[in-house]
Amino acid sequence: MRTGVRFTIVFGAALAALLCLSTALFAQTGEEAARPEQDGDKAASEEELSPAEKLALHERRIADQFKRLEGVLLRMAELSAGSDPRRAALLKRAVAQSKDKLIAVRLEQLVELLGKDQLSQALESQSDLDLDLNALLELLMSEDRSKNLEKEQERIRQYIKDLNRIIKQEKDIQGRTIGGDNNKRLAEEQGKLADKTGDLAEKMKADGGSKSESGEQKGGKGKDKDGKQDGKEGKDKSESEGQEGQEGQEGTEGQQGQQGQQGQQGQQGQQGQQGEQGQQGQQGQQGQQDQSQNPAEKRLQAAKDKMKEAEKKLEEAQREGAAEKQEEALRELEKAKAELEEILRQLREEQIARLLAMLEARFRKMLQMQQEVYVGTLRLDSVPAAQRTHNHEIESSRLSGKESQIVVEVDKALLLLREDGTAVAFPEAIEQMRDDMRQVVHRLSRAAVGKITQGIEEDILEALKDMVEALKKAQKDLEDRKQQGRPQAGQGQDPPLVDLLAEIRMIRALQMRVNKRTDRYSKMIEGEQADDPELVEALQRLAEREERIYRVTRDLGLGKNQ
Repeated sequence: MRTGVRFTIVFGAALAALLCLSTALFAQTGEEAARPEQDGDKAASEEELSPAEKLALHERRIADQFKRLEGVLLRMAELSAGSDPRRAALLKRAVAQSKDKLIAVRLEQLVELLGKDQLSQALESQSDLDLDLNALLELLMSEDRSKNLEKEQERIRQYIKDLNRIIKQEKDIQGRTIGGDNNKRLAEEQGKLADKTGDLAEKMKADGGSKSESGEQKGGKGKDKDGKQDGKEGKDKSESEGQEGQEGQEGTEGQQGQQGQQGQQGQQGQQGQQGEQGQQGQQGQQGQQDQSQNPAEKRLQAAKDKMKEAEKKLEEAQREGAAEKQEEALRELEKAKAELEEILRQLREEQIARLLAMLEARFRKMLQMQQEVYVGTLRLDSVPAAQRTHNHEIESSRLSGKESQIVVEVDKALLLLREDGTAVAFPEAIEQMRDDMRQVVHRLSRAAVGKITQGIEEDILEALKDMVEALKKAQKDLEDRKQQGRPQAGQGQDPPLVDLLAEIRMIRALQMRVNKRTDRYSKMIEGEQADDPELVEALQRLAEREERIYRVTRDLGLGKNQ
């Protein structure tokens, strides 16, 4: 697992490096590539090239690196398919997205444009390419985001558990304060609980700092780079920046730095720039501190202060005043808990949105594959039995293999739902779908392409369409709730993947499919009961399916989706 994560990070870093290199390259184009090469280590042949030819050469290297990166991604997908199918699917999706966006082809086109000295057109193409490269980078790094979401939720849940214990202890101390327990003992317990509350606040602060440390370092580097760039462009920007952001002496120095370009520009421009950077650095640092502080952390600090005041009141034997401070501390603790629950709910909603989108993409792919199998089955069945040859069996076997591939995709989707563990009817629907697919695999392997096989395939297609529509509606409902700022009714801070109504609709769809298949089988029975062994077996499976639908409905009524 650790090796796989390292590879994902390496791929992301490689793509990020290509993106940065490409952007930096076209920054030179924006300046018309006027500056000559100063590096003495450059080959003499490269020094003899024109600026546009040098840009084309650098872009050629980027295009070649990207082609190699695509190859490595495919190779890693093959190697990790057995041990980590989810990562393999992610890597394949990244390559497919790259092919779909024609990134490699567009890089080659940029090489041609630069070689022809068509810099303005190259710049326009580069901006669009940057967006697609960023999207690809985000996709490659999305696996880490999913894991981070799980870790962050677990961390917040632990905070809430610790906070619930503190609230329980504070209520106990408050009750004993009102009830007339020993003041000294109560004061000691109150002081210890205040320290415990402060420790939890410090833990939140430390965890928040370690979580954002790498991002802040990256941000700091970016600002430094921007600062240097601003220094280079100080001749053009000093006056406007001085008017907008400087006060008093700093603004005057910034303007003088521009006006004295021929004489004292260097010294005064540096002073204006340093003053501005210092002020911006302080403001940025203060802003980062304000943003990084967890709202719940502030509430805990306030609760700690109230507990300390209650401790002092108890030491002074002022029970009524102590009880009031304890009540204020409890209010702050409850507010902190509400803040944490809101954070947890938002994290869970992000996780749900990602999972629903992933599942919808998978089932759309399965629907397309199943449609191809169904069309192939109809085509084979249209051939009269007397005219069927060995090629007919080979083609049916090929369709059976294709159906097996769909079963693999279903297993992956089912694994995602089981890992989430909050849905009841949806996994059952997928399992029934998989059972039907396995029947189709078996029947097609025997070249049985008749009405029973076609009927099962039609049920599979209907089930896949229902699943896609259900997932689309679940995503829309989630987005509507987020826009309206309200959680799922009765689900608190940790909502299930799909709500109760979606589960009920899925159970209804399962029952409708059983009814439809029962009606279809009844038309195949000649006489009072079925004699065909295949039909008898199909009816037995249908009875088992009805029993499973009953169990799912019962589990849903017992709240096992919560």
